[in-house]
Amino acid sequence: MKFWKAIQWILFRFDAEKAHGFTLFLIRIGMCFRNVPLRVVSGGIWEVAQKPKTDEVHIFGLSFCSRVGLAAGFDKNAEILTALPALGFGFVEVGTVTPRAQPGNPRPRLFRDPQHEALFNRMGFNGLGASIISSRIRKARDHLPEGFRVGVNLGKNIDTSLDRAVDDYIRAAEAFEGLADYLVINVSSPNTPGLRSLQTVEALKSIVGGVGGLISSWKKTPPLLLKLAPELTGPELTHLIQTIEPLGIDGWVLTNTREGTYSPLSTQFMHPVEQKGGWSGRTLADLAKRSLIE
Repeated sequence: MKFWKAIQWILFRFDAEKAHGFTLFLIRIGMCFRNVPLRVVSGGIWEVAQKPKTDEVHIFGLSFCSRVGLAAGFDKNAEILTALPALGFGFVEVGTVTPRAQPGNPRPRLFRDPQHEALFNRMGFNGLGASIISSRIRKARDHLPEGFRVGVNLGKNIDTSLDRAVDDYIRAAEAFEGLADYLVINVSSPNTPGLRSLQTVEALKSIVGGVGGLISSWKKTPPLLLKLAPELTGPELTHLIQTIEPLGIDGWVLTNTREGTYSPLSTQFMHPVEQKGGWSGRTLADLAKRSLIE
């Protein structure tokens, strides 16, 4: 416990996004020693670290070596794929991936709220783009164990108009033929202007039809999932699921972050400015659970 408290103290000296980047950096260093027996401190005694026990599950016609996965947003650019199985994960969802690279929203854009065990972000689909990310997945494939699955979360570029959004989802998906074990259409991030307006039957018929038509021509068609906002509830959520699922959706990701605002008390702002973005963590839990049972 003291060890992890010390790590937490160090990471909290950085702002949240720098701490995220530093964590990725440390994991990449660890990847260089993946063939070296590692030891961990437990109760003051050095012990040989054991490979985590698997908890295999089967869904969408796929086997997953563990039911624990890493959601989209942490390994956006597929930097640490080969390290994740050793950390006990059975799958990872990279992205959100846009067709072209984009920087996302200006920093600072990720904030902690320890009191409420929550994070607030307004990242804005920052990433290296479909070409680079697909290349990284291709290189990692030979080093991943059987049963470890790689999902790809798809989004649109911020400068693509909403009426052309389907083109971006198709272009992003094209890069992952034979690489993605499943695909997720993300129309629910609160950090890209207007994106949530695509959560309508009319808009989704076009997007799901476009991506579904593309992947149906692949040698192996991956499951296609749709990620929705937690604010969609009750009859509205039920109608959307019942209408869109027959068009080729194999499953649902419930849910994205909760739309909201935050006024960070930070020396990076001369005066606290209300930021618009999405909440995750404990503040999202009840909304997400409600979506699962409705």
